[in-house]
Amino acid sequence: MATTKRVITPKELAIRAEALPKSPGKHLYTAPELMQLTGMTRKQVTYWARIGLLKPKLRNPKALPGQPGLFYSAVEIIKALIVCDLRRAGFTPRQVQQVARNLERQGMRLDESKAYLLTDGYSVYYASSDNEVIDLLKHHRQMLLLVPLREQLEKLKKAA
Repeated sequence: MATTKRVITPKELAIRAEALPKSPGKHLYTAPELMQLTGMTRKQVTYWARIGLLKPKLRNPKALPGQPGLFYSAVEIIKALIVCDLRRAGFTPRQVQQVARNLERQGMRLDESKAYLLTDGYSVYYASSDNEVIDLLKHHRQMLLLVPLREQLEKLKKAA
């Protein structure tokens, strides 16, 4: 049975970033804005915050009922979008947590425009360049071959 591959590309992240509210100088997003951008429910946001996957950048303990009390950074919004994509791809909450922990441990950033997350349905891979791919779930069930097309095109141009 063939598995479908899912790639979250920098272009896709840029398109999603364009959907972020455009307030001049705005660097924080409210929980309702987070839910609107990601399609997450309040229950999901609360759960991901409780297990430490999404962390509000700022809490307003003086917020009155009906006023925003939690504010998230753009990096947390991107992380939430990726969490949602991984969950839709069939990964369990525990696997998503492991991906996040491994990204953090290895100092990999989700807000880099040149990075890719790839999945084959069994694992999640982080590609920061044409030459380096890291298995974030540490599954070694199959070989992963990365062929930079740019290098192949350069070889063809040189031969021509």
